Amino acid sequence: MKVIKDEPATTKRLRRVTVELHHHDEMLMSFRPESYYKLGYPIEDVIYGDIIINSEMVYWCSIGQRWEA
Repeated sequence: MKVIKDEPATTKRLRRVTVELHHHDEMLMSFRPESYYKLGYPIEDVIYGDIIINSEMVYWCSIGQRWEA
């Protein structure tokens, strides 16, 4: 994902962000830090939005058999 333009909010309009997604399977989601979100099956926990926002992308290392950042 590449941020093309990020215009701050003014008194007349809300914040406006233009992005470019690189892959056909890439998605864009919006989270509010002070809100709560329920994860899907099989976890089904409710977590604070700030936790999702501050998370990092990881991948599974088949050699080390663990998650890598």
